[in-house]
Amino acid sequence: MTPAARVEMEARADRALRRGELAEALHLYETLAHAFPQDTVLGDKLAQLRESLQPLELQTLEASRPPEEPELPLGPSSPAQEGERLFALGDYVGAAAAYRRALQERPDNELFKERLIELFRMAREMPLQSPTDKALPKAPQPRLQALLDRVASRRRLKRD
Repeated sequence: MTPAARVEMEARADRALRRGELAEALHLYETLAHAFPQDTVLGDKLAQLRESLQPLELQTLEASRPPEEPELPLGPSSPAQEGERLFALGDYVGAAAAYRRALQERPDNELFKERLIELFRMAREMPLQSPTDKALPKAPQPRLQALLDRVASRRRLKRD
């Protein structure tokens, strides 16, 4: 957990406690105390909250807590899964790059080839949106590479 995420979560817990949302406050403080067991201030806040509750209230709050959601993987486990995810999100350029990596790993895979062909067709049929689009190569492979380069350069400009 990043320091900023910790500060934000602690602020949410404090706010929930002030509003009387005891279940939410208890859950957030327990999460924080578990993530930062060495922090005595968090431990004290959790202990004070638990002590302020009657045993029956504490049982009711703990029973009403929604079950823990399973943690989602931080990233795709393979280029093929990344390609599928990006394709579904409409990031066709990113999907094409992921499928290329997947095809390098498994050059005999027909699905990856079909997806790349589909993406090349989409790139070829894209409406011309700017004067620089007329300068794009006509062949699908160089056209897609030019589009990938364009998107990559735009992303770099936005980060700077």
